[in-house]
Amino acid sequence: MDQVEGDGTNTNRLAWKCLCSVLLAFEMAVYFVWVKTSVVLCVIGGVFLIKALIEIWGQETATWVCPATVFMLVVVYGPVWPSIFCMFGYCTQSSDIQFLGRDELGLALYLGGSFYSLAYEVGRFRWKARPENKGKLHTVGLASWCIHPNYFGDLFTYTGWGLAAGTTCAVSVPVLMFFTFVLVVVPNSDNYLSQRYPKEFPAYAAHTATLIPGLHSKVLSQVLAWLCLLLCIYSWCFRCPGPCGY
Repeated sequence: MDQVEGDGTNTNRLAWKCLCSVLLAFEMAVYFVWVKTSVVLCVIGGVFLIKALIEIWGQETATWVCPATVFMLVVVYGPVWPSIFCMFGYCTQSSDIQFLGRDELGLALYLGGSFYSLAYEVGRFRWKARPENKGKLHTVGLASWCIHPNYFGDLFTYTGWGLAAGTTCAVSVPVLMFFTFVLVVVPNSDNYLSQRYPKEFPAYAAHTATLIPGLHSKVLSQVLAWLCLLLCIYSWCFRCPGPCGY
């Protein structure tokens, strides 16, 4: 994911990465216990763990899987990741979404979204590593289609994971993510980028879609985001079955 706070500077970044890796591995171990009878969910969990470790160790800037502050670490590895793993793991015992090819479609969406996001991240790592690009804003490749290709890919990733989990609650996760991306995460990231690249970012943002390629209207994005929140509330209150219902 893009930088989410600060510039990722830490006096002992190596130890920070090790801590995040251990926490992630522990929480993922619990997830694997929950989904051990599902090959598809185990594969998805394995791909997620590999991708997350690449993001942790592939760059020095802060990310959601490796924050730069104690507060963000507590938030991410406290309520955020455990809640997601519970939704995609423990809650699957009450599946309410059933149709032919559900697992295959979920896996395809998950792998496609993960590959898209990871391709952007790896491309950005390599581009930033070139001496001639030091201090420059990355705007090529997938970043030429939208400012945040990784978040766009994540929408497909978690939609696929939710389908494979087979519950309305799990599918509501990427719907809620769209709301948080549009109204919280993307504005925060854009503010960071505008401060770090004051000469390049305004022109780049003026002609590039923010989250969804081709969707340039911020008003329309915000309307869709609020509709997604309402849909999530409805799902949580009336559609979520079993142990994860309200």
